[in-house]
Amino acid sequence: MTDLPGVRECLGAWLAAFNAKDIESLMSLYDPESSYAGARTPLMSGIDEIRACYERAFPQVTGTLMFKEEAVFEQESMALIYGSFYFKPDADVDEPGTTGRVAIVYRRAGDGSWKLLFDMDNSAPDVAPKDFL
Repeated sequence: MTDLPGVRECLGAWLAAFNAKDIESLMSLYDPESSYAGARTPLMSGIDEIRACYERAFPQVTGTLMFKEEAVFEQESMALIYGSFYFKPDADVDEPGTTGRVAIVYRRAGDGSWKLLFDMDNSAPDVAPKDFL
């Protein structure tokens, strides 16, 4: 059974929670065995480590994270979405923002929902803010 709309819905919920800095909603989207490999952070494993990272970062986060899907795959209880991202700073911030690529693996939970299992992002020389206009 394919459920690509469900996978995309989970990603959309993640983006909304991140942009709202809603830590509880954000963490509810993670699988208990989640790992995060950020371009500027050490590898984190488990919801507790990932939560601590976002709790430290959110007070400094100003702007909006945007995502453009490049491909999505699903097979049984696993799915992968990858694409480009742009962290657009607020209008009153004088900086270009951050761009890159991200690959996100989801695992279907026992209740049928999708949970974020692995997230890896990087800086990519071929992704630019203009790609999101």
